[in-house]
Amino acid sequence: MEERAKNKARGEVRDKKINRPISLGKGGLWKKESVEKLFSFSRAVHRRINNVGGKNMKTEHFINAGKVLLLLVFVLFSCTTSLVYAQELVWVTSVQGGREPTEIPLFNKEVERLTGIKVKMIKPPSSEYNTKVAVMLATGEPIDIIYMGVSLFQKLYKQNPELFEPLTGRIMRSEILTDPEIIPLSEWERIRQPDGEIYGVFNKFEQGCLPIVRADWMEKLGFAAPQDFDEYYDLLKAFTDQDPDGNGKDDTYGAAIGYTLYETTGLFGAYGLMRGFERDAEGNLYAPWATEEAIPVYKWLAKLSREGILEPNFVTNKSSNFRNLFMTDKAGMTFYWAAWVGLFNQQVKAENPNSPFKARGLVPPKGPGGRLLMAGEDGLMIIPKSSKHKDQAFRILEFWHAHAGNILSTLGILNHDYKVDVDGKYTLTDIGEAHAMDHGAPQPKSLKWENPFGELEGFEAAAEIIRMYARPEMVTPYKSDWETIVRSEAGKIILGDISAEDGIRNMQRRFKEVGIYK
Repeated sequence: MEERAKNKARGEVRDKKINRPISLGKGGLWKKESVEKLFSFSRAVHRRINNVGGKNMKTEHFINAGKVLLLLVFVLFSCTTSLVYAQELVWVTSVQGGREPTEIPLFNKEVERLTGIKVKMIKPPSSEYNTKVAVMLATGEPIDIIYMGVSLFQKLYKQNPELFEPLTGRIMRSEILTDPEIIPLSEWERIRQPDGEIYGVFNKFEQGCLPIVRADWMEKLGFAAPQDFDEYYDLLKAFTDQDPDGNGKDDTYGAAIGYTLYETTGLFGAYGLMRGFERDAEGNLYAPWATEEAIPVYKWLAKLSREGILEPNFVTNKSSNFRNLFMTDKAGMTFYWAAWVGLFNQQVKAENPNSPFKARGLVPPKGPGGRLLMAGEDGLMIIPKSSKHKDQAFRILEFWHAHAGNILSTLGILNHDYKVDVDGKYTLTDIGEAHAMDHGAPQPKSLKWENPFGELEGFEAAAEIIRMYARPEMVTPYKSDWETIVRSEAGKIILGDISAEDGIRNMQRRFKEVGIYK
């Protein structure tokens, strides 16, 4: 049992739910079923020999049969396994695998060590990834696994659904992928297509954005976690007026946000309004943030701006700007990705171990629509219909969500990115430190995942809030139009240049002008 535990720590014990290969030495790997069939054949030969009359005849037949059996072993070992496993699977991705070109072959070898399946990973430049993927699929290039975001998949699927292999049956037969302690069944329903099929397997937990507060300031000023808009306002005003950093200067803001308004879905979500587009009862697209229901949120944000509670450069702030404001005692709250709760704490403490800084994720304010946050867009692993190795490709997709796959997708490659001692203790190498435990899925989708190094301070609680309240925005071809129209008009409203009512009318008019609204 002790040895098994040590092997598991090294990622060498495969999940029993995967069709595990049995090692037969350096030459290759056999499926368990193949070995069992060979043993069954051997027993049948032995019984046949025993039914032949005469001791000498038995001996002669036994020797000849033995030669035949040895020949079969050799053939199966050198040929059959090659047909099943030696053929390289082509895996096209922009996120998984080696962090540098020199690490990609090492990653390929690690996949083979852990699964018995050879892969060849191809990573086109990110700037042309979507175009390259579309061309490769359209021209029928040999691809067995391909990574793409849901938006790209929806676009290509609409053009030609025959490009993609339905995976519904395989997924529903998989003990790993249907284990609710790994992936809840409700998650699969989110990506089921209108034809009833599921065409991809998740890559990772895509997280989402939520309010993040300076918990040390909140506690210092005697506030509990806010629950509605009034309590949020009171807390943000206190951050602005009550010198939470104690430096005696009037130099703090209640909140700092970015120009995309991407992070503020939790505010609009209190009225049940998701970012992007939705469909009405007649199936027509509409933008919830461009409806009259959104007016109270715009007025609340405009009030923060007017009273100096909202950091004034939000119209031009990039994420690096408002992150820096939050980490340098200039703002008491921001709205950003859950992972950054832990990263904020890590980075500030690395710079100043004695800092009282403590970031914490908050539930969004509750309103007439309840609570709602936006999750990140799903990334999927797809098997093209043209693949000649669909079963092996699907085994890779299963493996990605087993324990050994989680280790590979986070920590990386054994003895390259990390080491495990005889007691099962993990340590990162210098290379592993630089790679920051990200080899395609820094946060695996599996609910069973436990990072051997532990999670960064505050992340787990923030992730639980995301899982409870977040959902992705609807995928449409009009994302850039939404960004341009809503952001520009929302900025004018919040700065007080126009009224919320006029801003909504402007949004609706502009959506009609570009042909999205009828």
